[in-house]
Amino acid sequence: MDSARPRFGIIISMFPELHETFILRELVALEKRGLQFDIYSLQFPRDPITIDDAIRLSEERTTYAKLISGKSISAFLKTLFSKPVKTLSAIGKVIWHGRKRPGDVLKNLAILPLALQFYQIGTARGIKHWHGHWANIPTTACWYLQQIHNVSWSAAIHGEDIFSPNNFLSYKLNDASFSVVCSGYFCNHLQTELGLQRPDDIHLNYHGLDPRVMQRSAERSFNTREEGQPVKLVSIGRLVPTKGHDVLIKACAILKTRYSLNFELQLIGSGPIDQELQALAESQGVADKVRFRGGLAFEEVLSTLEQADMFCLAPRLIPGHPPDGIPNVIAEAMALRVPVVSTRVSAIPELLENGKTGQLVEVDDVEGFAKAIADMAADDVLAKSISDAGFTKVAHLFDQQKNIDELIALFERYVPGKVV
Repeated sequence: MDSARPRFGIIISMFPELHETFILRELVALEKRGLQFDIYSLQFPRDPITIDDAIRLSEERTTYAKLISGKSISAFLKTLFSKPVKTLSAIGKVIWHGRKRPGDVLKNLAILPLALQFYQIGTARGIKHWHGHWANIPTTACWYLQQIHNVSWSAAIHGEDIFSPNNFLSYKLNDASFSVVCSGYFCNHLQTELGLQRPDDIHLNYHGLDPRVMQRSAERSFNTREEGQPVKLVSIGRLVPTKGHDVLIKACAILKTRYSLNFELQLIGSGPIDQELQALAESQGVADKVRFRGGLAFEEVLSTLEQADMFCLAPRLIPGHPPDGIPNVIAEAMALRVPVVSTRVSAIPELLENGKTGQLVEVDDVEGFAKAIADMAADDVLAKSISDAGFTKVAHLFDQQKNIDELIALFERYVPGKVV
C-alpha cells in the first residue's frame, strides 16, 4: 500500500443497484485513474448482478455486513466506551436536528453501529477519507465518522430528498469537506435554499457516460425507418411510480386508436409495479404492442437502444420517493443518436430543449406525450435534427474523461495527499 496516497472509503446504500449504473461507471473510471478505494455497502444487493464490472467490484472491493450483528454491536460498544462524549454528542445532534422527521431519525440512529464497524475495517485498510453517495443514510454514516473519529468526508448527491424540509441535511453538509451534485438544478437548490455556511463548496459534476456508449456512438448515424416498418419505441427504467411508465402505456393506447400508428414498445427494467403495469397494458388494449423485457445486461440494453427509433420516458416527482435528476438512460439514448421524448421535470430540461435536442412534455400529460411521439414519427427531418443536436449536447456535458478529471481535481483540492 502506498502510504503517501490517501485511500478512500466509498459508502453506498446498496452496491450494485440496477438503476445506479452511473455510480458504477464513476467507480470504474476512478479505478482506472489509480484512485485507491474500497466500497462499503449498507445493504446486500437486491437484484441479480449482471454487469461484469459490478461483479468484479462487488467481489474484489466491496464489504457487506448486516445492519445489526455481533460485530456491529461490538463496534458500537467499543466506541461508546472509548469515546463516550463524542458518540453521545453525535446521537444527540441526530435527534435534535432531525426532530421534525422522526422516521429519518430512527434510520439515522440504526445505521450508527454498522458505520462504526465499517470504520474499524476501513482503518485497518488505511482509509483516510470517506465519500458517501446520496444525501440520506450514506452521508449520515460518513458524518458519524467525522463527528466521532475526526476523519474527513465528502458527499455525492443525486437528488435524494433534498427538496423537502430537512434541517439535518443542511447541518451535516456544513461538516462535509465538499459535495458534488449531478445536475445544475440540484446544485442551485443546495447552494441557494439550504442556508449552507459554505455554498461554494457545493460543486456541479455531471455523470460521465460509459466509454462503450461513446465508442458505439462514433460508429452510428440516425436510424432511417423503412416504409411500412413499425416505429420502434424503447423505455428503460426501474418499474416504480416515479418513472411514469403508466403515462407511456396510456399514450400508447392513444397512438393506437387516435393516430393509428404502427409501433412497438420495449420496456426494459424490473421493479415492484411490474404486474400492475402489465395489467394496465391489458386494460388499455396495447398488450400486443408493449413487450416487458425485465432487467437486461448493459450490452443488451445498448443493442436495443441502437435499434430504436425513439426513446421515451415520462418521469414525475412524487413526495417521499427518490426524484430523478437527469436519468442516465436519456443521456445514453441521445449519445446513440436516438431522439428522446420526456417530461419537463427536475433537471431533464438541462439536456432536452423542446424541439431542438428533444421533445419535452408536461408531467402526466398523456395526450401531449402521445402527440410528441406521433409528431416525431411522422417527421423524419425533425427526428434527425433532434438526433444530431441531442448527440452534440450530451457529448459535451457528459464527457466521462472531463467529468472524472473535475472530480479528481476536487479530491486533490480538499483531501490531503496526492490522490492519483
